[in-house]
Amino acid sequence: MRLWTLRTLALSMLVSCAAARASYIYDFNVHAADGIDAFSFSFTVPDFVADGQSPTFTPFSVTDGTHTWTMVNDLTGFTPGLPTACFAFDTGGTSSLQSQCAVGVFAPPDGALTLALGPGVLFPNATGVYALSGSGLFDFVGAQGTLITSPVGTLTISSTPEPRGASILLGLAFLALAWKLRKRLA
Repeated sequence: MRLWTLRTLALSMLVSCAAARASYIYDFNVHAADGIDAFSFSFTVPDFVADGQSPTFTPFSVTDGTHTWTMVNDLTGFTPGLPTACFAFDTGGTSSLQSQCAVGVFAPPDGALTLALGPGVLFPNATGVYALSGSGLFDFVGAQGTLITSPVGTLTISSTPEPRGASILLGLAFLALAWKLRKRLA
């Protein structure tokens, strides 16, 4: 291997390590409430979630054991009248999301769900476990109205390990090897 190849490899590793960042995993666990079964879902983002965002997530389902609503849209916001962060989800169709975490469902078989952090809790910028409360509107054909639930649960925010430290050391080792072999390979 030529000296310039070793140097290029070492410098490339150092540059990629400097650009590496942790990702954050938002793991939601919601307990059974008012006829809705317990459910959980998660998503991974490059930075902490803030107001007005729609983080990419894999659709998840909410069920009452007979009917199922698959959440496909999301929006973050603040609960009206409170400085409380919330996450809103809906099934699309006739349901709607608004930036104040208000949701609407206008026809079966649509559903919508809001999950709010504890009173007065803004969007976290640290890992940890946070209490959730919320509400859901779930319509189904033949319903005597809208099923309203009051889900509670937890949001756990964790981070993926940053590969920086070990990768930087490996890059420095390659650079040191290139320096040591410079006369032999030149």
